[in-house]
Amino acid sequence: MQLRETFDATPDLRIVWVMSEAQINERSRAFIDELGLADRILFLADPQSRLIKALGILKHDPENIEIGVPHPTTLVLDESGTVQFVDVRENYHFWLDPDALSGVLARLE
Repeated sequence: MQLRETFDATPDLRIVWVMSEAQINERSRAFIDELGLADRILFLADPQSRLIKALGILKHDPENIEIGVPHPTTLVLDESGTVQFVDVRENYHFWLDPDALSGVLARLE
């Protein structure tokens, strides 16, 4: 199952993507625009990576290009704001399995 199918099956799902200031550039803006992601996802900037640091997901010993950038992290919150699922990846080459999110979203319906 594609992650997009999981999102489409949950029309009231709200997605917020928090990016460090270091990740926001013309390339990331083009990626968002080309895929039409801004229609379903609210993109927010995290000045000086304050939220990233508070969540404990800041990369340690980053390369210059990664300064202020978090580990790829997925949080699922229910309607009351309670965290129902957390996934933190240290290797961005391995994506979260969409089936894991499908199960969480099904429990929240």
